[in-house]
Amino acid sequence: MSEEAVGGKIKWSRQEQVALTWVHPGQEFSHRLITKKLHGSSISFHITTYMPHFDTMVEGDGVHEVILYCLHGWSRQIVEETGEEHIFKPGDAMYLPVNYRYRHIIGEAGLVIAVCANPSKEAGDM
Repeated sequence: MSEEAVGGKIKWSRQEQVALTWVHPGQEFSHRLITKKLHGSSISFHITTYMPHFDTMVEGDGVHEVILYCLHGWSRQIVEETGEEHIFKPGDAMYLPVNYRYRHIIGEAGLVIAVCANPSKEAGDM
């Protein structure tokens, strides 16, 4: 299922074919679809799902830049340092530098997001 590309191979990945990583057991899980280990990519691409009404603090790890894109559901995000609030809904994208901290409150429909991280995160990485 792959073709040669300049500098590497074109590769596909399906959610059912990769390990499920529980970020917060019972509340948040992620499928790391594209990673350095699986595909040789310098970035990783994940689909992350949150259960309804999950309320958590999210912090940067000092290593990964992250981009989030909302696919389904919504959440309320409150930046701890400034108090700035945002309702994150389908069609919204969010850039996270390597250091950040915000409160993330998931709405009643849950939340499904696409995530891109640089450098690549692997299955099992938080």
